[in-house]
Amino acid sequence: MDIDVRRVLDSLGDPLLALDRSARILHANAGMKELLGWSRLELLGRPLSQVIPGGVPGLTPERPAAPPPGRGWEPHRPLSRPPHRVSALRRDGRPREVEVRLSPWPGAEAEGVCILSFHALDAQQELERQLRLFRRLHLLDAALTQAFSHATDEEEAAYAVLRACGELEGWTLGTYWRLEPGAGVLMPLTLWTASPGLGDFASTTLGRTLTPPEGLPGQAWVRREPVWSRDVTRDGRFLRADVAARQGLHGGLFFPVLGGGSRVYGVVELFSRAPREEREPDEAVASSLGHHFGRFLDRLRLTERELTRDTAVRALWDADLLGLLISNAHGRLLDANTTLLRMLGYTRQDVREGRLSWRVLSPPRQRLALESALRRLRADGVLHSFEGELRRKDDSAAPVLLGSASLGNGRVMTFVLDLSDWKPQEATGPHEADARLHALIAHAPVVLFALDRDGLFTLSEGQGLEALGLKPGQVVGMSVFDLYRGEPTILAHARRALAGEEFYAVESLSTGLVYETHWVPLKDPEGRQSGTLGLATDVTQREREAHWRAQLFTEAEEARAEAERAVRLRDEFLSVASHELKTPLTSLNLQLHVLLKRARQGGRPEDAETVERLEKARRQLQKLARMMDDLLDVSRVAEGRLRLELGEVELVQLVREVLERFQEEAQRSGTRLELAGEGPVVGRWDRSKLEQVVTNLVSNALKYGAGAPVEVRVRSSGAMALLEVTDHGIGIPPEDLGRIFGKFERAVPVRQYGGFGLGLYIVRQLVEALGGAVDAESTRGQGSTFHVALPLAGPETRLPPPAPTAGDLH
Repeated sequence: MDIDVRRVLDSLGDPLLALDRSARILHANAGMKELLGWSRLELLGRPLSQVIPGGVPGLTPERPAAPPPGRGWEPHRPLSRPPHRVSALRRDGRPREVEVRLSPWPGAEAEGVCILSFHALDAQQELERQLRLFRRLHLLDAALTQAFSHATDEEEAAYAVLRACGELEGWTLGTYWRLEPGAGVLMPLTLWTASPGLGDFASTTLGRTLTPPEGLPGQAWVRREPVWSRDVTRDGRFLRADVAARQGLHGGLFFPVLGGGSRVYGVVELFSRAPREEREPDEAVASSLGHHFGRFLDRLRLTERELTRDTAVRALWDADLLGLLISNAHGRLLDANTTLLRMLGYTRQDVREGRLSWRVLSPPRQRLALESALRRLRADGVLHSFEGELRRKDDSAAPVLLGSASLGNGRVMTFVLDLSDWKPQEATGPHEADARLHALIAHAPVVLFALDRDGLFTLSEGQGLEALGLKPGQVVGMSVFDLYRGEPTILAHARRALAGEEFYAVESLSTGLVYETHWVPLKDPEGRQSGTLGLATDVTQREREAHWRAQLFTEAEEARAEAERAVRLRDEFLSVASHELKTPLTSLNLQLHVLLKRARQGGRPEDAETVERLEKARRQLQKLARMMDDLLDVSRVAEGRLRLELGEVELVQLVREVLERFQEEAQRSGTRLELAGEGPVVGRWDRSKLEQVVTNLVSNALKYGAGAPVEVRVRSSGAMALLEVTDHGIGIPPEDLGRIFGKFERAVPVRQYGGFGLGLYIVRQLVEALGGAVDAESTRGQGSTFHVALPLAGPETRLPPPAPTAGDLH
């Protein structure tokens, strides 16, 4: 190729390739290095398929494109064909979408030289990705908007969301989890699936509850953001991985439904048959769906509140409880309920014709007070209740309790309570009103008092005075500072109140009585401090009960501490005793071994009986040694000295070795040991601790198996290893299933079976230390099965505790 042509190509910034008639590369400029990572020397002489495996449409190696006849070469007007979008290959093997344009090189028609120019499509691809995402969101929003218009509650709306995600996004199954009020757990509210063959997974899901942050839905609840999983069957955080794997569910998306004010209504989970590949679009769709659904639930709650409020107001308006009226800013009545009209003797016609107003309903002597009250109402928006009178149609006065609130737009609602039954017509004078007020206060179990600005009593009433040895009005005219000179607390509070402060206070008197007092400042018409008003309530009994409860709590705490100390001393004793007993047991075991060896080597007839006796002694010694080991393990767990040495362990081989050690004991009891292993099952565990777990479970099955076969199954499921030990013995009563994993707990008589009741306790402690979980199921008289689940990744990925059995519920 001509060197001038190469210089021209190198001077151009766009990535370019020069091709011969057989589509081999004659030259590559520096732009190709930036675009695809290929250097010039790596491409020289190579076929175009090395860069574009699929080829370029319109490029035939035998007959390269020629320029149109009669047109010369103009650098600013290259002769080219329309661009094509192809997939180019980077140097590292990754594909990249590019746009290429094929142009014959003018002047080199005889050589068949063509120029292939490249243009990166990263920005266009990102735009297309955004457009695809926008199209997905637009379709979902349109579908949900239509669905929400018909939904009447949260469950219907959630089902519509799940169905839209399945029909428009291709999800196979979805569940909506809602937090159960007061329980603090997520419970499935509704489930949708497009496939009828997912019954096992659906029933498992509908029967579960999750405590945030438990499980992937619980993590989405706590994080307040979507949680994406490419394959839930390989995700250690997913608690239903085994059943999902059996049902063929892999991809997972979990997102919270967010309302206003940081409120989280629930969590939506979606599953697909195939693993998910595009995380960012899934999470963007999830965020949009969560906010759309949350805004609908906000509107639903607001609508429910408004309907409840409107219903309550309408029920109050129609009820025969209060007189209600609505007036405008000028005092004209716009509406009134039947109760008010009946109370005052007016008709609905009087309201419609505008005959009623506050001036018509108010007696002349109260109009000034009413005008002042209406001004306060316009300023504050509310008028606190006060006693007054309204004029009936027959000009008689009706004693009433009034209160008003502004409805906005110049409208005011007023309630009217008829006091005629409490205020007879013949007792409406000032003296009669004072007498009724005095009688009311005198029978109330409180002390009502008032002080002037100098601290002199001007009022002292209430039934509560009896406890102080006083009579109503006895201390009027006396100074509070003289009467309570020996009670510094009361004097301090009186000074604060007379200084104009309003507060609540608890006051303990030297007589043992305790009062809770509300001190309220009093002002004269000019707004100056004129004294204080106090309302005191006897709370002596309440304070005594509070002190008694505090004392009981202290005693309970001391008893708990003493019990913990006793348990600690017991564990220390067990630890020391176990260590001390291990030494003579080890020595005794060596002596028995030597004696057994000598007896087996002897040829006398009595040696056979000696061997049998020594064998029995050695078995009892081994049993005692195992019991000492259990006590040592318990003490290590209690003292927090359990240490793990993690390494790669093959579980099937480990179980096989344990079963071989039990063969002799199994043969004596007539028990067949069976192993079903789907191996190899390799995990990161502590071999010695895991071996002890298997040993304790097999030993337990032999002890209670009654000579029936003991079956051990080992398999892996997703990210977990599963171990099951089944016997066909006496079984465990349902009421004992919840406690058999406790320390020193037993479900059988000690005399019949022996042991400390520590084997299953140690199993649970070791399994949980390895990050797993253990539980049991049993039918009385038919046997028991113990299930152990361990994360293959080791204790760093912990499994949640198993669901509570019936024995755990109280």
